[in-house]
Amino acid sequence: MRTLIIFLITIVSLSASPALAQLDTNSLTNPESTIETKPEYPRPGEEVTATLKDYQGSTYGSKITWLLDDQVIEEAENQREVKIIAGEAGKTQNIKVVLNTPQGSRVILQNTINPIYLDIIIEPQTRTPDFYLGRSLPSIGSIVNATALVSDSGFRDSDLVYTWRLNNQVLEGGPIRGRNQISFTTPIGDYSSLYLQVTEPGGVVLAKRAVSIPSVAPEVHFYEVSSLFGISQKPIAKNLSLIGNSVTVRAEPYNLDSRVYNNPDIKEWKVNGNKSTDFGGNPYEVTLQRTGTFGQSSVQFHVRDTKQILQGAQSNILINF
Repeated sequence: MRTLIIFLITIVSLSASPALAQLDTNSLTNPESTIETKPEYPRPGEEVTATLKDYQGSTYGSKITWLLDDQVIEEAENQREVKIIAGEAGKTQNIKVVLNTPQGSRVILQNTINPIYLDIIIEPQTRTPDFYLGRSLPSIGSIVNATALVSDSGFRDSDLVYTWRLNNQVLEGGPIRGRNQISFTTPIGDYSSLYLQVTEPGGVVLAKRAVSIPSVAPEVHFYEVSSLFGISQKPIAKNLSLIGNSVTVRAEPYNLDSRVYNNPDIKEWKVNGNKSTDFGGNPYEVTLQRTGTFGQSSVQFHVRDTKQILQGAQSNILINF
C-alpha cells in the first residue's frame, strides 16, 4: 500500500509540470526586461520618453508593439523608444509593450505614468529695497523657506509624507508626514541642491523634484535721499556731486539676511576714514555737510554680523563738492 501511494503522487507531480511550462511560453513577463520612463515623475502635459530596456537580450528579434491605454501606437512599431505626452493631473496612463519572439512566445511589459504637479516655492529671507524689481537671493548663513505645492494627488498635504534633502543631508532627521514647509540655513558654496520626495502614507512615491538654489554675497549700494522726492531709485555709481550745502545718502544692503539687517552687530559710516555719528534715527542713512569751497570726500558704510562674518558687506563712494 505504501508503494502505491508514492507512485500516485509521483504521477500527479510529473503531469502538472508540462502544463505550467506550456502556459509560460504563451505569455511571459520577463523580469530582465523593463520599460523605463524619463522623467520618472512627470508633470501634466510634459513629454515622457518610454524606453524598452532588455539587458539580457532575451527578446532579440521580437516584433515590438507599443500600447497606450490599450490603444496601439502605430508609429512606434518595432521601435525601442516612444515619446508620450503626460495627461491630466491625477489621471493614470498605462504603457504596455508586447514582444512577440521568433520562438513563438509573447512577452508583455507594463508601466504607468501618474502625472502630478509638484512645485517648490523658494523664499529667501534676505533683504532688498522695496523699489527693487528683482527678487532677493540667499546668501551664506541666511535663512531660506521652502514650500511644496502638490496638486490633484487625491490626498491633502497633511496626509502626505515629505522627505527633504539639502545637498547630501536629510533635513529634519528623515521623512515627516504633513511637512510641506521647511526652513534651512544656506550652506557655503555658489549653489545648493534641494531635493524633495513626496509619498503616500503607505510608501508609494507620488513625485520627486530637485531645485538648484544660488548663493550670492551681500552687496551695498548707495542712493541719494531728497527731502522733497524721497529716495532716488538710481544708485550712485562711484561718485556724487554735491550741489547744495548738504546731502543725505542711504546705504541699501542687497541679499543681507533680514535678521542681520534689523539688528546688525556692526553698522558704521566713515567719512575720510573717520567714524560718523550723523545718521539721526536711521543707521542706514548719513547726512553730509559741505566743509569747503571745493574738494572730495570718501564715504564708506559697513554692516556685518560678527557671528557669521560672511553675513555682511561694505562699500564706499566719493562726494565731490
